[in-house]
Amino acid sequence: MALRSRIAASPVLRAGTRSLHSSRVVFGEEAPTSAAQTATYPREGFNSSLWTYGLLAAVGGVALYRLAGTKKGAEETSALTNLIDSLSTPAEETAANNQRHLDWAMKKAESQLLIQDAQKPSAHRMLNLNAFEQFPRRNLPVGSGVDVSDMKLNPEPQTHGTMAAGDLPALCTSFTKGDTFQPFYTGGAVAVTQDGAWCATSFGTEVLVVEAATTRVVHRLPGDGAEISSVVLTPNDAHLVTVSRALMIHVYALPDMALVRTIGRAHDAPVALMAVDPTSSLLALGGTDGCVKVYDLARGYVTHVFPGHGGVISALCWQVQTVKNRRAVHLYTGCVDGKVRMWDLQGGAKAAAKPVAVLSAHAGVVRAIAVAPDGQTLVSGARDQTLVFYAWQDARWARQEIRVVGERIEAAGFVARDVLYTAGAHGMVRLWRVSEDAPLAAQAAALEDAADAEDELSGLTDAHYARAANVVVAATAAQDLAFVRVDAAAPALALVRQLVGYNDEIVDVAVLQRGEEGAGAHLAVASNNRLVRIYRLDADDHDAVLLPGHGDMVLSVDASADGRWLASASRDRTARIWAPHGAREWRAAAVCEGHAESVGCVAFARGAGVPPFMVTASQDRTVKVWDLSGLGGEAVRPASLVTRKIHDKDINAVDVAPNNALLLSASQDRTAKVFRLEYTPPSKGNGHRAAAALRPLATCRGHKRGVWSCQFSPAEQAFATGSGDQTVRLWSLKDFSCVRVFEGHTGSVLRVRFLPGGQQLASSASDGLVKVWNVKDEACATTIDAADDKIWTLAVRRAPGRALQLISGAADSTIACWDDATAAVHEAQAAAAQAAVEREQAFANLVLLKDYKNAIALALQLDQPRRLLALFAQVAAARPDGDAVRSIDQLFARALGTPVPDASVTGLAAVDEIVAALPQPQLVQLLGYIRDWNTSARTAPTAQLLLHAVVRLHRPATLLGAYAKSDKPGSLSAVLDALVPYTERHYARADRMLVESAMLEYTLHAMDAVLGGDLGAGLDAGPGVGLEAAPREDLGGGAGDASRDAPRDDPGEGAEAMHSD
Repeated sequence: MALRSRIAASPVLRAGTRSLHSSRVVFGEEAPTSAAQTATYPREGFNSSLWTYGLLAAVGGVALYRLAGTKKGAEETSALTNLIDSLSTPAEETAANNQRHLDWAMKKAESQLLIQDAQKPSAHRMLNLNAFEQFPRRNLPVGSGVDVSDMKLNPEPQTHGTMAAGDLPALCTSFTKGDTFQPFYTGGAVAVTQDGAWCATSFGTEVLVVEAATTRVVHRLPGDGAEISSVVLTPNDAHLVTVSRALMIHVYALPDMALVRTIGRAHDAPVALMAVDPTSSLLALGGTDGCVKVYDLARGYVTHVFPGHGGVISALCWQVQTVKNRRAVHLYTGCVDGKVRMWDLQGGAKAAAKPVAVLSAHAGVVRAIAVAPDGQTLVSGARDQTLVFYAWQDARWARQEIRVVGERIEAAGFVARDVLYTAGAHGMVRLWRVSEDAPLAAQAAALEDAADAEDELSGLTDAHYARAANVVVAATAAQDLAFVRVDAAAPALALVRQLVGYNDEIVDVAVLQRGEEGAGAHLAVASNNRLVRIYRLDADDHDAVLLPGHGDMVLSVDASADGRWLASASRDRTARIWAPHGAREWRAAAVCEGHAESVGCVAFARGAGVPPFMVTASQDRTVKVWDLSGLGGEAVRPASLVTRKIHDKDINAVDVAPNNALLLSASQDRTAKVFRLEYTPPSKGNGHRAAAALRPLATCRGHKRGVWSCQFSPAEQAFATGSGDQTVRLWSLKDFSCVRVFEGHTGSVLRVRFLPGGQQLASSASDGLVKVWNVKDEACATTIDAADDKIWTLAVRRAPGRALQLISGAADSTIACWDDATAAVHEAQAAAAQAAVEREQAFANLVLLKDYKNAIALALQLDQPRRLLALFAQVAAARPDGDAVRSIDQLFARALGTPVPDASVTGLAAVDEIVAALPQPQLVQLLGYIRDWNTSARTAPTAQLLLHAVVRLHRPATLLGAYAKSDKPGSLSAVLDALVPYTERHYARADRMLVESAMLEYTLHAMDAVLGGDLGAGLDAGPGVGLEAAPREDLGGGAGDASRDAPRDDPGEGAEAMHSD
């Protein structure tokens, strides 16, 4: 564009140069080369008559110049005016004027070209007025012979999607954090309240108390810095007990989680698990050294120690019942040796040394022990895939049955007298009846596929029964919590809620919503897991649906344009298409198989309706186009229409153009490639067989590192790429040149997404930042500090109410929704500006009315120390003379016989009242101002005056209390420490000035003593007293006065007069 503008402007510039040069020749002179030459008179060779005629011509020219200026007006000038200006202008100004003319001509030519281009028919134009070519192209290489006129603006913007004509989206400049899906469970111990409302989970070295409905962290308990070993809640939900690897027990009181007790060195070895008895008074700790200790929770001391186990304690169970008016308390312990031991806590020291009974029936680690509510049945479960049932007969436990359940048992418990639940390694919660071998009901809490049964992440690690809510809460090895409702009467199990405790690294997200309002929107998440997680957006419930099916980690997800289909790509070399089928059920609609290696990215066709095709890219450097015309019924296996190798290294991203005509790819080979994509749906003409073709169009080079992300603009003929070189580049589809480079990230740019309308784009990087860029000027509109780790993925959606929303997924397992708050911020700024204007006006009115009391109060409220200083200085300057006030007060006091009242400290009694009545926060604020003002000699007098008022009007206890209750940093001692040195310096300065003034007075006094003693006496009598009382002839004689007043021509005469005086 710059080249075309310069070529179009060159004839105009040459014509202007020729006319200017010819005008100077007519007057018989060349263009001056300096201001000195312009100001010189004609050469000596000129005769006087010629000079006279020239002078007359100049005068006439000036007259015509003024006349032309009057007629044309101030904004328009005639050719004669321009001619005279050019003749009277020095060379430097002439060069500047020429440059301005050159710039004006180029802008004029450029505007003419823009008008011509706007009149041309174009299939694609810019929505933004000054989007691309009106700005410099950063000196990037662009072919000069390429026609880029088709990239110009369109005066009437085209519509895109559901946007109406003229409905241009406003630029987003501010985002606020909305809903957040944050991790709260990293595996290990978990505890649940009886009503199922709160869960206490171990999170590294912390314990988090989480609201089960929303996964909102209610309390965060930091612990002692060591990893948490076990967490347990008392049956009455009154206390939470935690123990760490540092062997420290912490007891917290619900619901405010106040720490009520800390027990140090609670065990001799790391604690494996804990259990609280039904009365919530005794705590049992099972250690890895094979020893069990029992603590009194109320008093914090050890009541029993049960040694003698064959290894790590793996299960604990309490039984408290009344038998024949005798309270019996028993503790059952399970060990890695496969034995269950029964301990009696009422049997004294002898019972503590030896178990009451030892039940040997398992060949594996005992993980679960449960006693029926009536105390007549005992069941134990172990990792040997068996359940062993015991009956209480003749005051002892008799084994009744060994039941093989087909999975490793991790937890068990009774929900009724003869019904119990189990949780095992297959990820299933099952209901069993004591008298029946087959399970009554089963519900998958993790996976459904039998092939996944033995996977290390598919099993359950723990389970707790919330009796008040009738829900079994199961913890999975994948760090999820499943809430399974129990109906023992039916019997039946139903999965009612699934909470994802830890998503691991979020590698991709996709939004499924139908329509612009996004009612019933869902968020699909791919992480370091083979399960696709589905969340509901715009809902307080963070319930998740887990989609099993992939055999390895899911790497990419994408949603169809109509929000009906979800695609996922995995390391198992397949891509799957999912469709919702009910509130909590999704079914696999298609499985795409054919890639030789991991499928790293997937993209649907962008057209509305049933997606006709899908594109996948694999680690084998190939892309495939899949025919999806058969979607809608049973699960199908789509056919691959095209397979083409397109890059030399891994393909990181693919995208399909909004019109489905182009395919874009980004690779680790530092390039982005554009292909012509041709898809033919099945019809009668082609024998109901779909066809597709890929034809390369361009290879875009420019990035210095691998390209991680790419996307087509939704409204322009352009696309964006993000690279490991920390830049985002915008490319033109007309000549495939780079037209914009967005720089600002300090890490690799991992994802790039256009905002609706194409005027802005968002990028996320490994520096944990999300940046929103203006396409027009390459400026960063806003920066969001979204995470503490890499942000792998970014999605854009319109939330209900047409509010724009960004969704970021980071490597720290955090998914955050960022709502566009531009309109709200602008409204708040406008309201704040209006309020500031009103306060300014109120302050000005108070100062004008000399209402210093309210003006000072308003200045303190507005936190404006400079104005406050001016007010206090004005009040102090307006106070009457202190001696005069004191004299008047003394006269009235003597007349009335009353004591003299103290004068105002600040100069105005109303201001003293303000200082005396200041609330504690403003008192701390004022002392901070005084500290700052005291550092300058110019403002120190006012600061000292106010300090005097504060100290005099407030007691020391009040000042100490003000700082004790203040939320601002600092203390009264720190303020005093800052005040003392500067106050001493100001005092020394005042003392020095006083001494210097006294020296001057002493010098004058000594001089007067030499001149005459009476003058000195007069000075001693006071200012003006001695001089006015004594006649002039008595002050040393007339000769002496005359010698001082009259000119002294004769020095001897004056000396003689002085000597005679």
